[in-house]
This record gives sequence, structure tokens and C-alpha cells, in this order.
Amino acid sequence: MPPQRILLDTDMGSDVDDALCLALALAAPELELVAVTCVGRESRLRARIASRLLELAGRHVPVYAGCRVPLLGGSGYNWFGHEGLGILEPGVDPAIERAHAADALLELSQAEPGLEIVAVGPLTNLALALAKDPDFAGRVGRLTVMGGHLARVEYRGHVFPFGVDYNLCSDPHASLVVLRSGIPTRLVTADVTLRSWLCETDVLELEKSGAPLQTALARAIRIWTPVQRRLLDPPGAPPADNAAFLHDPLTLACAYDESFCGFETLEIEPAIFDGVFRTRVCAEPVPGSFPLRCATSVDAAAIRAHFMARVGALGR
Repeated sequence: MPPQRILLDTDMGSDVDDALCLALALAAPELELVAVTCVGRESRLRARIASRLLELAGRHVPVYAGCRVPLLGGSGYNWFGHEGLGILEPGVDPAIERAHAADALLELSQAEPGLEIVAVGPLTNLALALAKDPDFAGRVGRLTVMGGHLARVEYRGHVFPFGVDYNLCSDPHASLVVLRSGIPTRLVTADVTLRSWLCETDVLELEKSGAPLQTALARAIRIWTPVQRRLLDPPGAPPADNAAFLHDPLTLACAYDESFCGFETLEIEPAIFDGVFRTRVCAEPVPGSFPLRCATSVDAAAIRAHFMARVGALGR
């Protein structure tokens, strides 16, 4: 069976899980990565980070920079200041494509109707593509999204507000446009992805590999771990053995193997309530709701082992 051709849309560079996701995409024989599109503040820098990771893996995949601000403007995107550290060396300027990511999405979908998209960042590039050409929705085979929440979002006993769903909440209007477009969509939600992560032994294994890509990933994880702990650990709690969440790699893996999660087809109403984007579960169809394939549970041990087996062997 030929590999499934996908496009990865990512806000590469802030949370390290985007880099881990790209590595898993390269390591998956089930997939053929045809392009990477980047979204978020300093999207060209994010694209260069993705391009450099591809260089380290010895792979050529076109990378496009896209939207730098949310669909209706504002400053909804994360920026921590460490973006690129551990991956982009001084004086190295990886090549990226000249076209805008939204235009690349349109061109690639026209050349290859049925192309699947995995979106692991804000949905602004996709919303802009839909604004330019509403027929784009009919050409996408399936969209797999890291985002949304169906149940209580909890980590280490701390319950988070709805805004912890960064990908969809950072550009709520773009999320509304995309999830109401009718594209067949699979959601891997924050309440599920917060249950899976890499541990210290996994980072050590990546470091010990000596391979350029895995070494760069390990450096980036080391930079990200204290940021993640500052953001998500309960105040005063000792650090958990959690080096990096697997939000985005889990989402990517579900695009070729849903068995890592339990899935249900649920009637979802994408809507903005009090200025915050939410994915409301409806008992039955209502105006504005759509049947979406939704992750409701995860086998955390399985996705961690799968990631390490695949990425650990990449390039060997």
C-alpha cells in the first residue's frame, strides 16, 4: 500500500513538540511528507527551524512561511524568546520557499485533491486559504487537528481553564472558519494529549544516539522543559518526570494509526463563547454543529514507546 501523502501545518519553534512531530513524520513509513507550512509570530523563523531539522535528517521537503498574526489581527500567538535555540546554529540560514503558506495549500490541494493535512498549530493558514478559495475545503481529504477540548482539562491535579487549548484559542476566528468549513476532521484534543509525554530517560536516549537530528531534538527539549514546568506544574509541586508533552506527535500518529487513542464520532459545535473558542459536544445535531472524529482517551505508554522506537531509529 503506498504511503499516505500529508502536509504538516505547524507553529514550529515554541513548544518542542512541533519538532518532535516533524521527526515522527519523517520516521513513519506510513506517511510521505509533501510539504511543511508554518504559522505564528515570526513565521519565517519558524519555517527556517523546520527546514534545518529536515536538513539534519537528510531530507528535502519544501517549507513555506505563512501567517504571522491571527486572522483578524492582534497578538494572540505565543513567543517565548527561545525559538530556534538548539536547532539553528549561528551563520546557518536554511532555505525556505518564497510562496506564502496559504498559497501553497491552495496549489498543492489543486495538484493533488484528497491531500491530507495535519495541523498542530493555530489554524490561520488554513482559514486564509479558505477565504481565498472556499472550494479548498472540498479538495482536502482529511484534516487532523491538535486542539479542542471535550472534557475537563487537568494535569497533576490542576484543572486548567478553556484557554489552555492554545492552538484553537489563539486565533478563535480562524478556528471557527476551518471547523465550520465541512472538511472531514479528526480532533486530538488537549484533555487527551496532556496525558502523554517523554521522560528523562527518553531524552538521554536521544542524546546518546549521536545522530544530528536526535541530538538537536534533545537540545531543544532541554531548553523547553523548564518553560513547560513553569507554565503547567502546580505551584510548589516537585517537578514531574515529564520532559516534553507529546501533543503534536500523538496527533500525527493518529493520522496513520488511530489505535493510540480511543475515538468517537461526536456532534461538535465550534463556537466562540465570551471571546474564547470552544468545541462544545452536542447530544444531537443542532444548527452549526458538525460530526467530527474525536479522541476521547489515549494509551500514553504506547505512543511514548512508538515515538522512541521510530525516531530513535531515524537515519540509522
